[in-house]
Amino acid sequence: MQQPKKLGRGLGGLIGINPPVQVEVPLQHAPSSPTVLEPVAAPPITQEPGTPVVRYIPVAKIIPSPYQPRKIMDDDAIARLAESIKRAGVMQPIIVREKSGMFELVVGERRWRATRHAGLEVIPALVKELSEEIAAEWSLVENVQREDLNPMERGWALRALAEKFNLTQADVADRVGLERSSVTNLIRLTDIESEIAELINKGQLGLGHGKALLGIPSGNERVELAQNAAQNGWSVRKLEEEIRIIADAKRLANDTSRQEKLAGRQAVVSEMERRIADHLGTKIRITTDTSGKKGKITLDFYGLEHFEGLLTRMGVPER
Repeated sequence: MQQPKKLGRGLGGLIGINPPVQVEVPLQHAPSSPTVLEPVAAPPITQEPGTPVVRYIPVAKIIPSPYQPRKIMDDDAIARLAESIKRAGVMQPIIVREKSGMFELVVGERRWRATRHAGLEVIPALVKELSEEIAAEWSLVENVQREDLNPMERGWALRALAEKFNLTQADVADRVGLERSSVTNLIRLTDIESEIAELINKGQLGLGHGKALLGIPSGNERVELAQNAAQNGWSVRKLEEEIRIIADAKRLANDTSRQEKLAGRQAVVSEMERRIADHLGTKIRITTDTSGKKGKITLDFYGLEHFEGLLTRMGVPER
């Protein structure tokens, strides 16, 4: 039987962390403000074997994750979170891994940024030994299903995961707990023009708009259509209707052009049939392939004498 996706239990399920969490507060890194201690209770006298240990890590020794999918940080939201941290402390530890004498963020960049904004010197953290691939996966899992992570950021993050670790889209879908079709659509979005990507980044267009626009060829027309959709506040359905109207108009124009070409070609063929028929004195039919470059000529004859007369007119020598 297929194992259930761990993402369904949240990031804690994926990481394998369940309460209680043991707290370790080194004296040299202990928080200076008593309010910071409130959310991380003092360690109990007894500790269960294998309980994860939370350490207080200097904020200055933490570096951002290279796999962070979020490219746009909301400064106002960070400031609000910082005010909350000043009042109640960091309620949930971040996750880091040691790297070159520093600590690289894996999960919790917003908490780290807000803690730094709040002016605190340390932050509670779980220090994990993680491979590059697992670190990337955990960073994605924390962010990829957040409602405020825009589709372009999701798409680029999923694409980076697939390309860096040579994963198929099915592999990526399984890793982050999304449907394969969702992963495919998000990764396809990274091929869209930069002008349209910017509209999606700003929230003026959504994933549905992007999917609809991917259904037409790239180029200026697609960009202009996206800009019209953003400026006029089109819904996805309205954009799809506009795309259908354009496609129908092009199809009609192509059909009209094709009919005109066929009519012109038939006129030429008919003239050739008339000229040959006048010269040979019999009925002639010319048929061509769809390209009009290859075909055959059929002529009628009514008896051997008529046939020999046709051969003479065509210049076929007698034996």
